[in-house]
Amino acid sequence: MHLYQEKDRQYFSWVRQELINLVQGRDNVVLDIGCGEGETGYELKKQGKAMEVIGIELVEEAARHAKNKLDRVIVGDIEKLELPFAKEYFDCILMGDVLEHLIDPWSCLKRLKEYLKPSGSVIASIPNVNHWRVLKNLILHDKWEYVTAGTLDRTHLRFFTKKTIIRMFTECGYGITYLGKNSSAKPGVRLFDRLTIESFERFLAGQYIVRARII
Repeated sequence: MHLYQEKDRQYFSWVRQELINLVQGRDNVVLDIGCGEGETGYELKKQGKAMEVIGIELVEEAARHAKNKLDRVIVGDIEKLELPFAKEYFDCILMGDVLEHLIDPWSCLKRLKEYLKPSGSVIASIPNVNHWRVLKNLILHDKWEYVTAGTLDRTHLRFFTKKTIIRMFTECGYGITYLGKNSSAKPGVRLFDRLTIESFERFLAGQYIVRARII
């Protein structure tokens, strides 16, 4: 827990527009797991994509700020909380950079299906451990060094590639309706990716963005 408390406040206050873009329709009821200070949920409401946003946040200080922006905020660990929601309550569940922090993300995804409407979606962003920077340090320098942010964040417990992301959602009973990359690559690298018909995409994606539905 103390590792999260050491993080800069900016870590909890990003607006995740790339996740907002995948929320379909309007006036949704949304559960934002790892809501931080509530900026993404607040933006969802401003854009008319959500009429109710409930947040779950592990860090009390961030949750305190989120309570001023969201309809309700629950403080705690998603893997330990008894969730006080009716079955099939949510149209959308957001998990922005959450699954890699969990001890058992598979059990969490399975459990959340109970609270998702049959037409609803889980939207998640997940770092790509296959990124070339990680591989370069590992292969050339025998280096796997944890840092304060990024793919090898000290708070990450699980690591995923594109294939293992697909496998995880499939094994948990979801069908993926969107899978895209959230890349911080420089323009020259992105051009190279396009020219090679994205043959090297798995090495250039900093994160993957997933939208999935129950099947």
